[in-house]
Amino acid sequence: MKSPHQVLLDVQHVSQQYALPKPSLFAKAGHIQALKDVSFQLAAGKSMGIVGESGSGKSTLARLVMALEKPTQGKVFFNGKNLNALPQDQLRLARSDFQMVFQDPYGSLDPRQKVLSIVTEPLHSTLSSGSGQLLSTQDLKDRATFALTEVGLRASDLDKYPHEFSGGQRQRIAIARALITRPSLIVADEPVSALDVSVQAQVLNLMMDLQDRFGLSYLFVSHDLAVINLMCDDVIVLQHGQVVEAGSADEIFQRPQHPYTQALLAAIPGLSQ
Repeated sequence: MKSPHQVLLDVQHVSQQYALPKPSLFAKAGHIQALKDVSFQLAAGKSMGIVGESGSGKSTLARLVMALEKPTQGKVFFNGKNLNALPQDQLRLARSDFQMVFQDPYGSLDPRQKVLSIVTEPLHSTLSSGSGQLLSTQDLKDRATFALTEVGLRASDLDKYPHEFSGGQRQRIAIARALITRPSLIVADEPVSALDVSVQAQVLNLMMDLQDRFGLSYLFVSHDLAVINLMCDDVIVLQHGQVVEAGSADEIFQRPQHPYTQALLAAIPGLSQ
């Protein structure tokens, strides 16, 4: 476990462009600027919120942090290592220390697989704790049982299929899958937006409890400012791929400076100043 306040994730001047197809043989291809010069740091054991409207660059930033894409410019450091400079085998091992929870608890779980296979999937792409040996079948089941019980489900649920669970339970399975590699960081991309309000609260409370117990860091990507206000220590606000405001959650929610942030807050009942 990292020491509190030690920098875990360091995003340095990241930009991302995507090429657009040529509209014709006689026209030049253009590009879209998804992110422009984004920088922030996330300390161990802390939570950072990334907020903005659709198209602001939130999900692109999440993919860069997860090293699913390489930035056009800039660098992403995790545990002091430049993720985009790592060879594939080292990147595969590094990925065991950061995992992702997706928005849709229905679409993110393979309906053809039992929960045991779903939860242990991240372990199959990494080696066991540096030993160079793949985990045994019993080790995999033990790790899956631990992860599942930590999120409030039962060991017997390992033998079931996703369709046998509610939406909230499926998201607990997704969180267990993220936990099984014992990561330092979980990137949560709209993790409760597909759930009923009462179930949202249960899942968010679970995530806060797991953070306390395991010293997890969270990167929360969300358009839901109420969730960000509840879960995050610090916040950055994205508009058109650029950071327009950054600071502690208290600063952002109580004394927003940028007109865009003020407009976002004003649109949410109970959060407007």
